[in-house]
Amino acid sequence: IRKAISKTGETSHERVEIAIDPKAGVSASLTNVIMTDQSILSVSSFLFRWCGLVARAYTRTLYSDIAHWTSERSDPATDRERLLKYHDLVLYWVQIFVSFSGTGTHVLAPFRPSSPMEFHLFEQVAWSMEYFTVAHEFGHHVLGHRGPDDDPRTQEFQADAFAVKVCEQFELEPFPLLLNPYTRTGAGASLMLLALEILRSFEDPIGDGTAVVDTHPSPSDRIAKISTRNLMQPKQLEMDQEFNGTVVRIMSAVAAIMRDARRKGGGELVATIRQRLYDAEMELRNSGDLSSDETRA
Repeated sequence: IRKAISKTGETSHERVEIAIDPKAGVSASLTNVIMTDQSILSVSSFLFRWCGLVARAYTRTLYSDIAHWTSERSDPATDRERLLKYHDLVLYWVQIFVSFSGTGTHVLAPFRPSSPMEFHLFEQVAWSMEYFTVAHEFGHHVLGHRGPDDDPRTQEFQADAFAVKVCEQFELEPFPLLLNPYTRTGAGASLMLLALEILRSFEDPIGDGTAVVDTHPSPSDRIAKISTRNLMQPKQLEMDQEFNGTVVRIMSAVAAIMRDARRKGGGELVATIRQRLYDAEMELRNSGDLSSDETRA
């Protein structure tokens, strides 16, 4: 990503330090260092594991009925029913969201290696999600988003545009001889945004299953800008909308099923997992077997 930014003649990324935040959860953030022009870009320890699991589940959902998910006709109710036919897939999605919302890690999601057919697409999708996430945070620094009075929603749109532009340079990643449509079209960005929205709704202990983040535009608004950025290039615009549309369609069906799962006991399950983890932590701390530094980690 640094190399891609440097190709534009921009060098401010050199004043960004990278850090792995030793904590559970899925997060990436940029912290401006006060009184300097430097920043710290940090990602949580399990961010890339999250991208891998979501990418694998998405790839398997797409391949479960590729003719259906890429067809022009789209009906939310039909899409939901189609996904429900694949019990193992639905369970896999539930395990991913319950695991990360309950523990902040992948511990409750089983490891299911990619098949030879899935491997290439899975890697392309996962890498595109990761590239977008990190490039987005770099974008905040490069674009000078440091003012406390700046409109955060506008900044998010700007950072998205910057990140997707950077990702276009990775259309031959991770396989040099195989074009990656998920970096080229921004569909990897859309998948990341929608998956995080579902996760946030699962993490909300009292809400109705719909994530609300006041400081950010809605994923649908962000995806609309991502998928229509090439208005003056009809062929590319068509490709952008096709791939982003498929992502939105699949993740809308996943979101509907996750809302059902949350109402039918998923919310209580997550709350129970969190409470047991908290109780175990308190027990260890009270016994003197856990230091304060270990607790924070």
